[in-house]
Amino acid sequence: MKIQVEVDETAVEPEVTIRAAANTDVSQLVAALEAVSVAAKRLTLRQRGQSYQVVVGSILFLEAADHQVMVHTADEVYVTRQPLYELADALPTTFQRVSKSAILNREQILSLTKSVTGNLVKFQNSHKQLYVSRRYYKALREALEREG
Repeated sequence: MKIQVEVDETAVEPEVTIRAAANTDVSQLVAALEAVSVAAKRLTLRQRGQSYQVVVGSILFLEAADHQVMVHTADEVYVTRQPLYELADALPTTFQRVSKSAILNREQILSLTKSVTGNLVKFQNSHKQLYVSRRYYKALREALEREG
């Protein structure tokens, strides 16, 4: 592997280009670069009248209700008026829609359970849980299996 760095005074943010042979699997490299990007990325969210900078990687899931989106971390719930679809576009690929009104962070999942009463996700280091709709269950299960 050859690494080349160019410094561009006009660049607004870092840009990474991967040039590889057609049969090269670059998925692990892309995932590693996204993980670095996620670790640095933050969202500005509100809680009890105050604004907070929340690290995107610490978010468990986002849930829309009553013209606002609740953003859940392991210990807190923040609120934003930004629509769920706009947040989905801004979030990294580790976030996946699991119902019409919810998006979760696959990296925070502890377990996914399919049952007659519903498909339940439990999260690491938290008591919080989220139901996955039947429509989105298969895509989530397949994504989790691909990631190992």
